[in-house]
Amino acid sequence: MIKEAVIIGLIIIGLVFLFMNSFVFQVIVYVITALVAFWVFMTFFVKKYDETERAIIFRLGKFHRIAGPGWSVVLPFFEKEFATVDVRTKMMNVHVPIAFTKDDLRIELSGTYFYQIKNPERAILGVESYRRGLSNVLLSETRNAIASMHMRELFANMGELNNIIRDSVRHATWKWGVDVSMVQVKGIKPPVEIADAMQAKEIAEQQLQAKKFQAEARKVAIEAIGEAAEKLDDFSIMYLYLEALKELGKGQATKMIFPMQFMKVLDNMKKDVGTALAGLNVSNMVGAMKNKILEAKK
Repeated sequence: MIKEAVIIGLIIIGLVFLFMNSFVFQVIVYVITALVAFWVFMTFFVKKYDETERAIIFRLGKFHRIAGPGWSVVLPFFEKEFATVDVRTKMMNVHVPIAFTKDDLRIELSGTYFYQIKNPERAILGVESYRRGLSNVLLSETRNAIASMHMRELFANMGELNNIIRDSVRHATWKWGVDVSMVQVKGIKPPVEIADAMQAKEIAEQQLQAKKFQAEARKVAIEAIGEAAEKLDDFSIMYLYLEALKELGKGQATKMIFPMQFMKVLDNMKKDVGTALAGLNVSNMVGAMKNKILEAKK
């Protein structure tokens, strides 16, 4: 419809030009004709492509060139735009529901893959659907990479797994003009029973390590007490006994058992503590004994 209107307009302008001899009118006609011709050229012959776009141009049914970015002349009837592609880096989320490790354990994996079209001609003409082909290759190569590693290796070497998948996928998709620049495995989910067993083992190892630390601490404490005990004389030992007795006297206990060594020392203190023992005043008794020991130390 637009082409017909343009043609009719040009015919009318030509007829008017034939019947009019005015110079000014001729100039006006020339300007209008030039503007119309420029508009027709830009509308039907020129295509504009953004920086991120590339176009596959066919001429007479065969691939001719890659157009873009910027302005590109596409001749009507002889050339056509077959397809356009986005050459920016894009990402694809892939979920692997079932995969088996080298030790025959079933896992579930999810990840993100970053790819970019490097050769639009190969991406469009070399494969029916580069996105579907890329997705299938990603699933296959991810399963192959998982099958080459043990379960614990997957969790311990996540970065290595990413590199293995990226290199294998890149090698397979380069012939399609697609480059996989980065692979990020976001999650590896083993079966519940395997996860519980792994967690139980880690907990047992942590508990064993804690018991080892406690045993080492007790050993150090016992050695320190032994070294300190070797330096205590009879009066120091008695002083510690009396401190303990003083605390016991604050309680509700009515019966006390004294060590033999303590009773021998008491035989030497009968004169000073007789009054305290007669009244069963434990606090006074302990105080009298402590004073006696301190005097003996002097």
